[in-house]
Amino acid sequence: MKRRRRALRDQQRVLRKLVKRTEDMAAQLVGGSPHLPIEVTSASVVETKARSTPCIQCGGDLDLRGDSATSTARGVLREMVLVCRRCHAPRTLWYRVAPASAN
Repeated sequence: MKRRRRALRDQQRVLRKLVKRTEDMAAQLVGGSPHLPIEVTSASVVETKARSTPCIQCGGDLDLRGDSATSTARGVLREMVLVCRRCHAPRTLWYRVAPASAN
């Protein structure tokens, strides 16, 4: 029979692996990296969209902690740094502000 402390360490190890796997999968989703940004047509919607995105770990609300912008040939790339209010998990979302082209 496992000791209580060992069982607790084993459980924590499994949970850490689950969190890492979830974070790795989130990085492959649209918005999870600068190579796969969420496309928007206006900079005014970026903050609202970022805050309305649920936490990937617990589904809680995200708070904006910082942002930065870089101009690229395809539009402005915005990095939004967020933290979950409930579980305090960090999250970075990427957006590309590319105005709709005229016909």
